[in-house]
Amino acid sequence: MSEIDLGRYPGVYRRGSTWYVKKRVPMDLRHVENREQIAISLGTTDPREAERRYPFRLADIERRFHELRSELEAQGPVQAALRAGRLELLSDADIETLVGDWFRKRAVLREPSFDKLDARTHLHHLAEDESRIRAPDPHDMDPVENAANRLLLDAGMAARTRKLGRSRTKAAVPVVDRSTSQYAYLINLVRRALLADIAVSKDQLDGGQTATFDPLFNPEGGRAPHAPLTASTSAAIGRRTVADLVREYGRYREASYDKESTDRKYKLLFRALEETLGSDFAVAAIKASDCVRVKALLDALPPNISKRFRGFTLGEAAAVRKQKGLPAMAATTVGGYMQNLSAVFNWAEKQGDWGVHKNPAQGLTGSRRANVQRRSFTPDELKALFAALEPLRDATPTKFWVPALAVYTGARAGEICQLRTVDVIEVDGLHCLNLSEFGPDGTRVADKRLKTAASERIVPLHPAIVEAGFLRFVERQHNHERLFPDLKAGPKGNFSHEFSKWFGRFKRRVGFAQPSLVFHSFRHGFRDACRMADIGDETARALGGWSAINQATRYGNRGMVPVLDRAIKKLDFDGFKLPVALESALEA
Repeated sequence: MSEIDLGRYPGVYRRGSTWYVKKRVPMDLRHVENREQIAISLGTTDPREAERRYPFRLADIERRFHELRSELEAQGPVQAALRAGRLELLSDADIETLVGDWFRKRAVLREPSFDKLDARTHLHHLAEDESRIRAPDPHDMDPVENAANRLLLDAGMAARTRKLGRSRTKAAVPVVDRSTSQYAYLINLVRRALLADIAVSKDQLDGGQTATFDPLFNPEGGRAPHAPLTASTSAAIGRRTVADLVREYGRYREASYDKESTDRKYKLLFRALEETLGSDFAVAAIKASDCVRVKALLDALPPNISKRFRGFTLGEAAAVRKQKGLPAMAATTVGGYMQNLSAVFNWAEKQGDWGVHKNPAQGLTGSRRANVQRRSFTPDELKALFAALEPLRDATPTKFWVPALAVYTGARAGEICQLRTVDVIEVDGLHCLNLSEFGPDGTRVADKRLKTAASERIVPLHPAIVEAGFLRFVERQHNHERLFPDLKAGPKGNFSHEFSKWFGRFKRRVGFAQPSLVFHSFRHGFRDACRMADIGDETARALGGWSAINQATRYGNRGMVPVLDRAIKKLDFDGFKLPVALESALEA
């Protein structure tokens, strides 16, 4: 019989006379860690000492999970999804980029070679390949699937080895869910690419122009991508300038997204591009060294330049910043701009008529690692912070309830600040927050936005929020459309704009000046609390609106609210509890 209460210490077991602790590897890390669970020795045979060491070794395992996720995030969302074997996390544009890059690398295979085969024989082989692609033999390997596997492996997709037939030979195969719409789209694009490949190769062999237009794989229509350009076409490409690129890409981006998003992400970048190279600079002549100069200018700029240096050129603003010793723009911000510049050249390359055959900004995103490692508030820090917030509860309740909700829901500031009174709902007798861009009638609310599709969720209220008097506060707001009517939309339309600035000033004033502690620290703390309560990773992701995986994708459904409610009631912040309003205490 065990000498340790396994109910209180989940994962503890004994091997021989030594105690160990184990924890299952979350599904999103399974293909990176390459094992289903991690086990660590507690280094003792004494049950009492094992209990003492238990939380420290469990924290070591969680630290390993955190490090793996940090490594994935540092690689960017596309590489992170590929390494985790999660093709379903990629957008259609991401998949188009993957297949487009693969297609361009195959250009050398389209160059005709007559060392061993004459043109007629080569054309015959191409016809056979085309037949296999259009109607694969059910008893043989599908050439499209085979090409897709090779593409994914070359791109860095997580893989496992598989035995080939009855032989001892093993081959790597990508770990990918072939039932998803993203995989179906990938297969469709690879089939298009292979057929375009064959059509272009045929034209190169027989001098014809039968290859049809394809915006990804043959944007120049019937002319083979590597056939010689005519003098008039070359001249037209040579006349296309940086000003043309800025104008045309801006139109494309606004049509695909909106003007506000395009201005926010590209306006400063376009200024830097035009100021560095000149508006009349030929796009076809832009080299990697020119993009390095654009990055150097961005690196030298101060933050918030549009507000603090109106009327200045970017070069003048950079000089003033250096002269006054002001801080420079964050490396993560510059990295984001360079990633956007790379997207511009990817677009120009796909168009085929800008003279861009290789992205000159590729690989210049630089380090996007944050300069500050954020952390969660400790229980003692939460007590001190809310002791300072408590006096504001009656006079300016927004300043108390927005942080309180962040602690117990893990919601982002923007998600909380845009709440409406109708977003506090009741499901199966459980009080919840409906974090959604849609109203009760199912129509989209114009001034509400969420960061990702996974952010759309219903979160049950923690008992501590209810006990602290939140529902009474909601009742008092019944005459207001917005739950926090004193918050006004900022310049980008987000209702958290001014609140975030106020909270930053407030927390410094009450003794929390560390840059590692910000409003987002509440979200970090919520995730930590989920781990300490041993809430499953998928359920924690559903509660916090992190990228959903597997069954968590169903948690937006009201029928799953009781499951989430049971999980959220497990959360404990090691002694911290919201202060209860006097009227609530008297009623109790």
